[in-house]
Parts: sequence; structure tokens; C-alpha cells
Amino acid sequence: MGIHEDARQGRLVGDTLTRYLLNNPNILDEQDLATGRTPLAIAAVAGFADEVKQLLQKGAKADAFSRNGETALLLTTQETSRNRPRIVQLLLSRTPAGSVDATTAADGNNTPLMHAVLCRDVESIRLLVKAGASLTATNDSGLTAEQMAAASSDKAVARALNPEKEPSIFAKLASVVGSVLLYTVAWVNKTAKGVVRWLFRLNPKLDEKIDEAVNTGETPNKVEFVENVDNFVKTNPTLERFFKGNPNYIQELAQKATELKDDLSTPLGQPDLLPKTIKVTLHQQVIYCDDSSSMKREGRWAAQVRLAQKIAQITTRILPEGDGVALRFINQNVDDSEKLSLQEIGTIMDNMSWQRNGNTAIGTYLRSKILEPLVYSKLQPPTLTRPLLISVITDGMPSQEKDEAFVEAIKECGDKLKQAGYPRESVKFMIGQIGTGKAAAAFLEGVGKNEEIADMVFVTSDQLDERVSAFKANEGDLDRWLMETLYSPIKN
Repeated sequence: MGIHEDARQGRLVGDTLTRYLLNNPNILDEQDLATGRTPLAIAAVAGFADEVKQLLQKGAKADAFSRNGETALLLTTQETSRNRPRIVQLLLSRTPAGSVDATTAADGNNTPLMHAVLCRDVESIRLLVKAGASLTATNDSGLTAEQMAAASSDKAVARALNPEKEPSIFAKLASVVGSVLLYTVAWVNKTAKGVVRWLFRLNPKLDEKIDEAVNTGETPNKVEFVENVDNFVKTNPTLERFFKGNPNYIQELAQKATELKDDLSTPLGQPDLLPKTIKVTLHQQVIYCDDSSSMKREGRWAAQVRLAQKIAQITTRILPEGDGVALRFINQNVDDSEKLSLQEIGTIMDNMSWQRNGNTAIGTYLRSKILEPLVYSKLQPPTLTRPLLISVITDGMPSQEKDEAFVEAIKECGDKLKQAGYPRESVKFMIGQIGTGKAAAAFLEGVGKNEEIADMVFVTSDQLDERVSAFKANEGDLDRWLMETLYSPIKN
């Protein structure tokens, strides 16, 4: 079969990769006789992010040339259709600064950034720009990446080339051309089957006016929108508490939702899934991972890494600039920011692993690492700005704490929210199992059936690692399943 074919099929991981290296330590530099590409370049083009990650960790050179002179990064931005942003991120983490723009005459001297612009891959563009990719380098046609972006007439692509300016651009849109964004809100409301109307409860008269504007192409009056924005949320007590009087957040989210609708790489913008994507995005995402020693079994850790990265990816697609995702582990401490970017989540997960002799005090650390800093500290004075959706990923039942500690922590959270004047539903939990442990399955089943926390908790019956494996070849199906799963705790 050979190393290059194994790379092409996604099999060059774990023991298979180790065996090749034991027999020939230099094999990662060998070029395929047919294509002239290294195993890393082949894995990157095929879209196997886990394979790329392991090859880099084992010493594959990110800036190695193929027979035709291309780097893996150039080939990825040019040819890869699956997992492109994640693979670009992995390659950039090991690519010397001087090789980020590496290209070939045979390719018309188009840089990786230029290819990302041509593909309209906004996330890859942001990653490349932050890594120092040139905005002024020219190809054989004399065009720069900026000129190519301008020619595409895609505003999202142009904004991605200047990520540091994106927040100010959105602020200007909100303050100067708010009427256009009102039109956007109306458009989302109509194409997403009334989700904006349902979520924010538009004033009926204003609702009629903007519906008419969408149909006739007229631009609604900004003042009317600002005056009525508080009415968006009055009939939904949870959302009212957080988004009343905050039109800019809603406007920016709606603007990004329109861009998602045109993204054919994911089903998140499709009419049936866009309303759910919007509702999930309105919640502050917290990913709570299990790093106990039992996570070393059955590929559980790798599955959790992919899940965490995918949750971050799909829940930040329409998130207003400046917001992000929180990440916590049971046993180990990491960056405690509530606004980690997709790239930061990827970096943390790449450098983490299960902890030797790590236990599963899941309730104890849910309270100390998540609920106390992210919820309780913001109840008095009331500074909680968004409802929370906490994704709990675990492979086992509690250890080093009483079995009831997890449920008690969730119940306490609901009680404290209510005492502070917040709806109990201000914090929701999606809980899922990795692995096949029967004791863990029984424990989580009991959590899901506990009536005292039923209004706050959804325990999925899916085995998470099994579902991740089933969708290995189809990122779109994984996006859909995961968004539906995240939506389950808040759909009522």
C-alpha cells in the first residue's frame, strides 16, 4: 500500500504512522512517485486534519516542497475542500514566516492568501493575514490579494483581509447605516421563517413596515428601528434580560447571518438550520472537557478534541466581533477567557492531553471553574450579558466526589439565578458521553431524568465519539448533527 496511499486514505495516524517511522525515520520527506508530493501535502489536500496534526507532531516539515515546488500550505488553499481552515491553522503553526507566501511560477505566482481569496474562505484569510501573509505581493497578472478581494465584490472577504479593522467597520455600520442593517434583520426574519420575529417580538407596526420594505426594496427608517428594538425581546423573559436595549449586537449578528446563508461549505445557513444557528449563537458557549486518565482509551481524547474545535467553529460563524467561546477542563487549568477565538481554541486543544492519574470530579469543578466565575460573580451586581450554553463532554461517572455533586451543582445554579432575578433557563446544559462505559451511561441517564433540573439540562443519547467517527468523511453532516444537538437544550 505505502505511506502515500495511507495518507491519501486518512490512515496515516497512530500506530500506522509510528510503524513507518520506526522502519524509516526519514520517510516523511519522501515524495510520492506519482504526484511528487510528501505525505503531509497529500494528507492536507485530502482534508484529513487529524492526520496533518500528527504528521507535524512527528516532524513533517510544513514548508517542504513538492516536486513541482509547492508547499503543503499552497496546495491546501488551492485544492482542499474539506477542513481547509483547520488545516491552514495547523500548517501555519509550523510554517516559518518567510514561507507563508511561498508560491510557484507554474501557479502564476498566486500566494496561499490569493487562493483563499479566490475560494472566499474568510476564516483561512484571517488566519493567513494574522500569520503575516502579504497583502501587496503581486501575481503574474500584477494583482495583489487586496485587488483580487475588491474584484470579488464580497465584503466579507475584504473585511477578512483587515481583521483588526472589522470591529470598527461593524460599529460604523451600526451607527451610520443602521437602516441598511434593519433591512438585514428583516431579511433574516423572512428567510429564516420568522426567527427574528419569534426571538425578539417585533412591534407589529414596525414588523409590517420592514416586511413591506423587504418586498419593495425600500430602506426602513433607522430611528424607528432603534425606538422599537426594546420590544424585540419583551415576551421572552430569558432573552429580554440580556438583549433588551442592545440593537448593535442584534444588527451585527443579522449581518453575519446573511453571509452564512451564501456559504455553501456548511448547511448552517440553510433555511431549516439558520434559525437554530442564530438561537444557539445568542448563548455564551462554554465547553467543559474531561481530561481524566480514562480518556486515553478508544480514541476518546482525539474525538473530544475534534468536538471542542467543531463546537467553537460552528458557534462563532455569526458571532459579533469581540465575543468568543470559553474552554475548561476538569483537572487542568487553561486560559480562562470567555472569548477565545477559534484559533485560540485550536491552539489550546493541540497542546493539551489527558492527565495521568486524573480523576472525574465533574461537579466540584463545574462549580469552581465555570459557575462561580462565569455566572455567580455576575449576579450581584447584575452583569451577566448573555445566557450560557454549557457543553459537558465526559467518558465517566464521578470520582473523588459524591455521585450527587454534579446534579447538586446544576440545581444550585438554577436556584441562584432565580434568587438574583434571572430566569433559571439563563444557563443551559448539553451533556454527552464519549466512550462505552456502562457506569457512565447509567450516571448520565440519571442526570437526564432528574426532574429538579429538567428545565436546564439535555442529555443526548448519542455516543459522541461514535457520531464524530460516523461523520468523518462529511463535515457538513457533522455541522448539522452538532448544531441540532446544541439546539436541543434551548428549543423549548
